[in-house]
Amino acid sequence: MSTRFFGSILAMIALTTTVTAEPRGVPEPVVPLPFGVNIHFTRAPQQELNLLAEGGFRFVRMDFSWVHIEKQRGVYDFSDYDVLVRDMTERGVRILFILDYGNPLYDNDMAPYTDEGRAAFARFAAAGAKRYAGKGILWEIWNEPNIFFWRPKPNVEDYAKLAHVVIDAVRQADPNAFIVAPASSGFPWDFFETLGERGVLERLDAVTVHPYRQQPPETVESDYRRLRLLLDRYSPRKHLPILSGEWGYSDVWQGMDMQKQACYLPRQWLTNLANDVFLSIWYDWKNDGEDPKEPEHHFGTVYHDLRPKPAYVAAKTLTSTLNGYRYLRRIALPNPNDYLLLFRKGDDLALAGWTTGDAHPITLSLPRGNVRIVQMTGRSRTTAVSDAPFVLDLSEQPQYVLIPAQADLRLVGAWSPLRQVVTIRAGVAQNVPVNVRNPLSRALSVTLRVRRGDTVLGQARFRLRGGEQRVVNIPVRIVERGEEHIRATIEWVGEGTNPLQTGTVWLCLSNALKVDLLPPSGRRVVAVVQNPSEEPLNATLQVEAGGLGGSAPVRMAKGERETRLTIEMPRNLPSDVRMSARLIDGKGAVLARLDGKRWMVLDVVRPDVNWRAWVDGDAKVEGRAEVRFAEAPEPAPSSAVSAMRLDYRFAKGWRFACINLPEGMVRIEGKPKAVGMWVYGDGSGNILRCRITDSTGQTFQPDYGPITWKGWRFVTMRLDGGFPGFWGGANDGVVHYPVRWESVVLVDSNQQSADQDWSIYVTGIALQY
Repeated sequence: MSTRFFGSILAMIALTTTVTAEPRGVPEPVVPLPFGVNIHFTRAPQQELNLLAEGGFRFVRMDFSWVHIEKQRGVYDFSDYDVLVRDMTERGVRILFILDYGNPLYDNDMAPYTDEGRAAFARFAAAGAKRYAGKGILWEIWNEPNIFFWRPKPNVEDYAKLAHVVIDAVRQADPNAFIVAPASSGFPWDFFETLGERGVLERLDAVTVHPYRQQPPETVESDYRRLRLLLDRYSPRKHLPILSGEWGYSDVWQGMDMQKQACYLPRQWLTNLANDVFLSIWYDWKNDGEDPKEPEHHFGTVYHDLRPKPAYVAAKTLTSTLNGYRYLRRIALPNPNDYLLLFRKGDDLALAGWTTGDAHPITLSLPRGNVRIVQMTGRSRTTAVSDAPFVLDLSEQPQYVLIPAQADLRLVGAWSPLRQVVTIRAGVAQNVPVNVRNPLSRALSVTLRVRRGDTVLGQARFRLRGGEQRVVNIPVRIVERGEEHIRATIEWVGEGTNPLQTGTVWLCLSNALKVDLLPPSGRRVVAVVQNPSEEPLNATLQVEAGGLGGSAPVRMAKGERETRLTIEMPRNLPSDVRMSARLIDGKGAVLARLDGKRWMVLDVVRPDVNWRAWVDGDAKVEGRAEVRFAEAPEPAPSSAVSAMRLDYRFAKGWRFACINLPEGMVRIEGKPKAVGMWVYGDGSGNILRCRITDSTGQTFQPDYGPITWKGWRFVTMRLDGGFPGFWGGANDGVVHYPVRWESVVLVDSNQQSADQDWSIYVTGIALQY
């Protein structure tokens, strides 16, 4: 382990609130150190610089532009960046510099793709790292190389080659440099996998992602957990921190406004803290323009003329109210939609609370005294706590409760999970580490327990001397491997027990197994067993469907990630059927399970059903679409012999093809969670979607993703909301039942496949409830 990485970890886990004099690496989780904004300047008026610092932003992220620094081969002009580094350093603001983009002096201004171009880029990066060594800079390799910022088109292999060369050069120029990457747009899992396979991830000091979405910030949590598992797989000996390097919400996006943007900013930052993400860069510092309809002009915390927006007020309220407070943990509450985060400064405590559900009160056990409640807008009031439970009204707007030091609560702030997202292996005892300290002058006997519901997964009993501080490991053991992410509660048992003496921790299984059952066809049930760890597996799959049972052996060799099994049931299954499965090992222990999955197979792939096909989008762009009943290409999935064939073609531009059922068959029964179907892909890269409309006239467009495969694949698309792409009607992103089909299948042009004939086949359409 390098001294650079070890130092950053010590900074993150220390329980004191002391800030190091020479900051470097990942900031400590002490407000406002982890919070920042993207900027687009190197020189700015004093008014703007001061406004930024007064908002509590302690990081800025800015392009370190190759083309502006090296205008003559081998000659570097850093004068503009010298000004920026000086101005930010004077205000206690650190910088994340993005090493980007092409340079017309090399590789035709494209992203470096030759050895000469890569070497030139690495020399430029090393010169910058050497010049600003010791300034607390984070060096980021490119910006969003998985999309159009890598010209002429994304190429993960070329990016990996550049990353290795840059890491070598920057390390040589400054052995203490902190290097991060890949600054990905979203969570491109295949891109991450390739970087792991090419050895890039394990050489970094941290991994940066841009978790953009039009859903609430809290929806990022499952993505962070999945990324944590991936990073621990490719870097098993070095913990790689995850950083949120760019993420914001435009206040003119559909369903957004300035008030919601203001809510989302602090919730984004706080959600990141609760998921071990200790750097949050909001996009953007100020509005990029004044066009009322241009989304890119409305990401800022201030207007283009620097007038504060509600988002700036929300940011400043958080950073000033909790200034100097260290984040400890997320309190475990019964409702997973409720968030209550605990902070400490000395012996003073603070809570940050909100909910993603409907507004409602919660009760807290606080001793007598006065507490101050601060709203997101900065308005505050002091409330006296009596013997009755203290009531906190949770809403979508975060609020902060400041609790002065009280003897009865000293032990509440005495511990913190070392990590809130922990990777473990099922089947063996694994440790959940917790930082503990004894703030008292006398010894304490304590038990820390990890439980899931009423089931105790593990516990540790220990004794702390007065003033002692150390890490305690709680051994836990998980047997079932069917859930990749397990939400568990850590609780303090003993002296100082209080409902606030709990914390949430996510246990992520590195050897999880997943069982899925696809819609039945006749007597046949297709089961899918996924084994991401690629460990050998010998088990038996037991399936129950419609009161009938069947089983099949599961044999997976080392390196095998997925297998499909066809199980013959005693007789044909109904079209509407509830199904369950158990994966059993040789000793009879359940490894994974699937309970009560209901499929309703739609009998619509028939020659007598008059499917409709049309093209939509830009009417000026040529396009055509035709649908017809056809024989299913071999090898056909399950027992399907026929399919609907969609033939389509687009000119360059915005155009998409749709197919739908006859008008009398478009109503969807009940409240389905998803639609599933077998799709014979054409490898075009065009985007596969569907479209539904709810009872208010609100239209949703669920997205599967690009059709990159050829041959048969079973795909599912959610129908229960929680995804981007909605408009009209209630315009609230909530599905109001009943719903109807607007397009069972929609294929959207990706622009790269224009002026070519393409065809896909669809069969086995079913609704999941």
